[in-house]
Parts: sequence; C-alpha cells; structure tokens
Amino acid sequence: MGETMYRLVYVSTAAESLKEDDIDNILNVSQSNNDERYITGFLAHNGRSFMQALEGERREVVDIYDRIVADERHFGVAQIIGEPVEKRAFPDWSMNYHRVDDNEGSSAMVVRQDESIDALLNPDMPRDLLYLFSKFLRMR
Repeated sequence: MGETMYRLVYVSTAAESLKEDDIDNILNVSQSNNDERYITGFLAHNGRSFMQALEGERREVVDIYDRIVADERHFGVAQIIGEPVEKRAFPDWSMNYHRVDDNEGSSAMVVRQDESIDALLNPDMPRDLLYLFSKFLRMR
C-alpha cells in the first residue's frame, strides 16, 4: 500500500431491465473482488439511480471504475469525485449497500445492513461525502 489512497464517487441510472438478482450478483462479486484488492466503498440505490464510492490505491480504483463504466446494467455514468485522500471513509466495508424502498419513501438496508442511513454513515467521514450520500438517498 505504498500509493496514495484515492476516492472516486460516481452516479448512474439503472437499466430498465435491472432486477434484484442483478444487484445481489453485483454486490457478491464486488465484495469478493474488493476484498482481494483492499478496496472499500458504499453503493446506494434510490430506486432508479446509483451512487457509489470506491476507495483504495488509485490504479485499483480507476481499473474498477473503467469496468463499471462499461457495465450495461446501468447508463449515464458520471464521476462526481476523484481525489486523493488521507484515510478511508468506509474502512470496514468491502462494499456495503443501501436502498431506499419506494413504498412510502421509507429507507431500509437491503442485503448488507439493517440500520437507518443516519446510523449507517460514519459521522467522522468527510462532511461533503456524508452530505452527498444523505441527500442522494433522500431523493425520489
């Protein structure tokens, strides 16, 4: 881990054909691959769009992002943050996932966690990142 830590955050829109099984597959593959590469991050889904943060050595993060951009299960991928960082915002998660349920706008962790979004996001993480994910998950 001699390289500078790097964080990349992007948003995208889910393909109409995306199913719950596809998301499960993405999470399982991501967790396995990220563990091997010491990549940490968070994937948020607000019903139609995704926001994901990836953290690790820059070359590893950029390699993963290039594969993400080419994935046909979503489109309109736009990087919104790409910066060197001193420490991880998600140090314990090879990939965590949060989805906002459509019914009555309630939030529920799916697959990976059962806490509310406010309890889930580390209050010590950079405020701009905390604000970004909190706003994204409250959008409809």
